[in-house]
Amino acid sequence: MAVHTSWAAEAPAIDHDSCFEIEDATSAKMALDDGELRGGGLPRIIGNSAALQHVLRLARVVAPTDATVLIHGETGTGKELIAEAIHNCSDRSGGPFVKVNCAAIPSGLLESELFGHERGAYTGAFARSIDDLTRAHRGTLFLDEIGDLPLELQPKLLRVMQEGQFERLGGAATLRSMCAVICATHRNLIEMIEERQFRTDLFYRLSVFPIALPPLRERSRISVC
Repeated sequence: MAVHTSWAAEAPAIDHDSCFEIEDATSAKMALDDGELRGGGLPRIIGNSAALQHVLRLARVVAPTDATVLIHGETGTGKELIAEAIHNCSDRSGGPFVKVNCAAIPSGLLESELFGHERGAYTGAFARSIDDLTRAHRGTLFLDEIGDLPLELQPKLLRVMQEGQFERLGGAATLRSMCAVICATHRNLIEMIEERQFRTDLFYRLSVFPIALPPLRERSRISVC
């Protein structure tokens, strides 16, 4: 099954005389127009390369909207930094920024992490677990490495994206999701769709606004302070 999309369009030509720099800093204001992304406790992203400026422009465009963002890039390219910057530039900046690494949590626990569980839902569930969707209420849920989300959990996330509804594991009450969703991956989701490892409908729900980060080897003079 062939799927055609522009979700990972090539970044513009790189200015090899420019610099991409990430340094620790705190600031109370975002200043995207001058090439900086800053926020309280947020690492500062500075750079003049064409690729980085293109990414910052995209972040500036999508931040005021409710569009779901899919950030694609190799490991270490700054996907989480861009996601947090988008959150801090949005109307949800006063709310929480909840991070979930889908590759770091065992598949058996990921459902409980994302959607929560009720007491007695499974052996060892001695108390209700609050889900990450609730923790991110009126804020942003960042799903890192979304390509590692198990296939059996993808319909539940799809329902959240389509209807804003879900149930905790072992629960009957329908809950509402009131958060924005930003996803990131280093994997080729198009190939995963063709291999039936990722749902086509979920892909399109998650990639309403795609952002592609250029690999580090295509950036000159990278500095991480």
